[in-house]
Amino acid sequence: MTGTLTSYTLLARDLPTSLKRKAAEAAVSRETAYFKAHIGTVKSVDDLMADQRLYGYAMKAYGLEDMTYAKAFMRKVLSEGTASATSFANRLADDRYVAFAKAFDFTKVYGSSGAGQDAATAETGTTDATTATVTGASALGGTFDFSGTNEASFSIATQVDATTTKTGTIVLNRQTLTGYARDFTQVTAAELVAAINGRIEATGKDNLAGKVAARLDDRNRLVLETTAYTDLGVDGAPGGTGAAADTIYSGVGARRTLLVQNVALSDRTRTAVDIGFGTETGQDARSRVVTDAYLRQSLEEDAGAEDTGVRLALYFARKAPEITSAYGILGDQALTQVFNTLIGLPATSGAASSDALERRAETIAAKIDIASLQDPAAVEKLARRFAAIWDAQNNTATAPILALFSAGDGGSGISADMLLGLQASRLGF
Repeated sequence: MTGTLTSYTLLARDLPTSLKRKAAEAAVSRETAYFKAHIGTVKSVDDLMADQRLYGYAMKAYGLEDMTYAKAFMRKVLSEGTASATSFANRLADDRYVAFAKAFDFTKVYGSSGAGQDAATAETGTTDATTATVTGASALGGTFDFSGTNEASFSIATQVDATTTKTGTIVLNRQTLTGYARDFTQVTAAELVAAINGRIEATGKDNLAGKVAARLDDRNRLVLETTAYTDLGVDGAPGGTGAAADTIYSGVGARRTLLVQNVALSDRTRTAVDIGFGTETGQDARSRVVTDAYLRQSLEEDAGAEDTGVRLALYFARKAPEITSAYGILGDQALTQVFNTLIGLPATSGAASSDALERRAETIAAKIDIASLQDPAAVEKLARRFAAIWDAQNNTATAPILALFSAGDGGSGISADMLLGLQASRLGF
């Protein structure tokens, strides 16, 4: 059996590759593909719970697999959301429920939307039909830097008639701005508009081409609006059937709608640029958050099947940046076990009263610099230290006690003095 420290190091030193291998596994790949293909049809709590496969995937992604059976409980979590401090999820002592409710908030509309209007006649005269329009929140003053990894990415969806919606994703970066921008470090608003219109046309006539256009308004804000579309078919003449049939969409009227949403950047190395619609990701991109969480959860669970210590180390490395106080540790059973191990508290140590809880929180805060958990390097050193101690306590056949004494800033063990200090600091609450 490989030791905890070795197994953790192999997974953590190139986590993206470890996750990619996990994603390629047949079972994981199959379930993720199903989720991606069907989550777009889910518009309500009932929709999610009606599809057991989708629901099970979502629950596992947030570490709630053992609660999948409790549908009434989870319905209450989802239905009440997180907007109110008194909502069910916010009153639970487990932040997994809050994260789950935020990920599947069906009451929230992401992005900016607009709808056209039909012509109307009133006593004051006739009002013309209007287009569906979405306007950016801020003026595009000055220029924008799209050099390096900078990028803006958003989706556009437009309803062209009662039953048909056309969609496309617009990605603006150094590559897609080629031919539109003279200087990638100083891209003008006019160049952005030209590039957006070019990307819209590139989606093709079966998508956004000819149906949406970008422009600047009199305040230099980016505007996206619906346009009229006519395709006379392969014969290029009015009338006809089949491939020669005409396709005509009005650019105005109540049936025309427009929705603009930020979506996830093309990869994690990119830096978001705000061109008037902010950089918050939309619902489509939020589904990627769920699939990423599912992959990480699968990696941790499978590692734990071989060695509980590896799962604990991976879990700690993931959760550490969210810890703001010792009480955040004590409210999480797995994190409590990690810190019990790190500072030498008995594994069964509990807090039977508020005074005991306060003393334990003080002990943790005295021995661990909570603020340092925002530093990835510090978190990695602690994770490796935990793995080394876990090895010494549980895997002595594969991890000799000397593994605890590796020295230097890059070492993964602990010093002899620290080991003695940990032993001397054992407290029983």
